[in-house]
Amino acid sequence: MWTEEAGATAEAQESGIRNKSSSSSQIPVVGVVTEDDEAQDVFKPMDLNRVIKLLEETDKDGLEEKQLKFVKKLVQCYQNGLPLRDLAQIFKILNLCSGKIKNQPRFIESAYDIIKLCG
Repeated sequence: MWTEEAGATAEAQESGIRNKSSSSSQIPVVGVVTEDDEAQDVFKPMDLNRVIKLLEETDKDGLEEKQLKFVKKLVQCYQNGLPLRDLAQIFKILNLCSGKIKNQPRFIESAYDIIKLCG
């Protein structure tokens, strides 16, 4: 008799444990939503290949202004830091800007700004 009662008690305890573990507790999932436009702009990547192609072009009217505008935009885009994956392209842009300094001295400021980004 003792074994029958012990077995029944053990089954009751196991079923109680099963009930506790089988009850699913819901864990809320919260997504991060930023409504701040400045915070979203920090994570926007810039097409650096487009900037490189633009800087490699020569002998077009108004091209210098457009090139300077894009380099200035690049500096603004990465003012909070730049990802390492873009470092090689940034240095290629810096080399292109430094090559233009001899004939177009307005690129000095752009090259200086890119160097400051890396600091």
